[in-house]
Parts: sequence; C-alpha cells; structure tokens
Amino acid sequence: MDSQRENSLRLLAENCVNFDAELLALLDKVYSEKGWDFRNYKMSSVKRRVMKRLNARNVSSCADYLEVLDSDKAEYARFFSSLTIKVSEFFREPEAFSALEAAMASFYRRSEGLRVWSCGAAYGEEAYTLAIILSEFLSPGALERTRIFATDIDGAALDCARKARYRDESLRNVSTERRRAYFEEEEGVFKVRFGIRNLVKFGCLDIVSHSPLLKIDVLACRNVFIYFNKRLQEEVFWKIDYALNPGGVLMMGKAEAIPSSFAYGYERLAACTNIYRKRDRR
Repeated sequence: MDSQRENSLRLLAENCVNFDAELLALLDKVYSEKGWDFRNYKMSSVKRRVMKRLNARNVSSCADYLEVLDSDKAEYARFFSSLTIKVSEFFREPEAFSALEAAMASFYRRSEGLRVWSCGAAYGEEAYTLAIILSEFLSPGALERTRIFATDIDGAALDCARKARYRDESLRNVSTERRRAYFEEEEGVFKVRFGIRNLVKFGCLDIVSHSPLLKIDVLACRNVFIYFNKRLQEEVFWKIDYALNPGGVLMMGKAEAIPSSFAYGYERLAACTNIYRKRDRR
C-alpha cells in the first residue's frame, strides 16, 4: 500500500501542472514562517524530499500539506530535517584530507596561527577532523592562536556536534593511533577528547541568507553546493570567495565544481580531489 501511494505521489509530481506552483507556495510559506530559504535549491531534490513528507502525513498535494503545517507546528522541524539530510564521518574521503594536509604543509608555517572554517558542519565530524589535523601540524603556540569555526543551518545538529559523541561507524577512517590519541570510548560510544573539542567553536549560520565569516585561511565547504541550483551556487560562492584570504585553501566535495565565473581565481592542488588554492589577485 505504501509503495502504491509513493508511486501515485511520484506521478503527481511529474505530471500535475499545478505541482510546481504549489511547491513554490509551500517554500514561500516556510521562508515566511521560519526564515529557511529552500527556494533556489535544486527542485528535483526538493521534490523528492517533499514527497516523502506528503507520504508520511498521508496527504496528496502541497496544498494539503500547507494545512498540515498550520495545524501541527512540529511538522516544520520534520520538514526541515527532511530537506537538510546530513551524511558525514571523520576523515570522509581520506585522500582529500591527505591532499589538504599536503597543501597546508606547502603554504603555511607550523608557527603561524590560522583561521579555519567548516561551512555546513552538520554533526561536527568534519570540524573535529580539521582540529585533529591542525593539532598534528601546528606548534603548540600556533595552535593556541588558531581559530576553527564550524557552522550549519541546523541548530539541533550543532547541539549534537558540541556533545562530540559518535558511534564506531563514524570513525571507520580513523587510524588506531588517532583513536587512542583523540577519542575516549565509553560503552561503544567514542567521545572526542577535550583538547580537540576545545579548538572548535560552533555556531548557527545559513550561508544562503547570512553574511560569511571573514579572513579565512582554510575553508571546507563540502557537499553543500550539490543542493543548490546554478544561480544559488554563484551567489553562495561569491560569499565563499569573499571569506577566503588570498592564498587560502578551499576544500569542496568531489561531486562539486567551482562556478565558471570564479574558476580563473583558483588553482587545483590535487588532480583527483577538489582542493584549491585561491590566487593572490592583488
């Protein structure tokens, strides 16, 4: 029965001329009520995720779902979670982090403090990975002067990140030596040690609607752009470019690309990874 309903909803999305208009009305309402702006996300992805919420609430149109939102305010949080699915782990795509370590060794001194930003930090795995790498690369004095900022649109995810407790599957790319050095195991849960936790400052920031952080030396923004349409990619990358210092290092997801209008300003550092250095255009 559930399969039949999903199929019928899929057909509705594909064939009903009113669906796109209703979807935009839904996204406008969400923005008006909550300030979450999904209107320039890739519509194919948004449709799939909205359909799941329609199916979960046993309604067959966005218009009906608007009534659900009016009658059940808790549904907003479920809608938000559905559209901001997070998949992460420590040292995800290890070759990318190896390239990042090599880039930092090439362009930065061990004695200088850095400003680092994990944009789209989700549950914190990426930010803590950066903290581990920096703790191994920098001198103790430089590490004290280093600031690691981790931001995300989802405040609930950031609350989990601050607790820094993870299941074993999140650490599958972490070596035995690093597990011993940077994690404490408590009944099958691995907690990031205080020395690493204390390096990361978490904060809620929507890169779509908020201003970026500034004067950043290393910026990780991975698997964020895959959700945006081309216009929004351009708008958001302008903020990324503005945030990053000349000569700074940018880390993007391997399925992502720098918008063509900005590509001239960046040098790819590793052939099979999306690690770039911003050219000094002064």
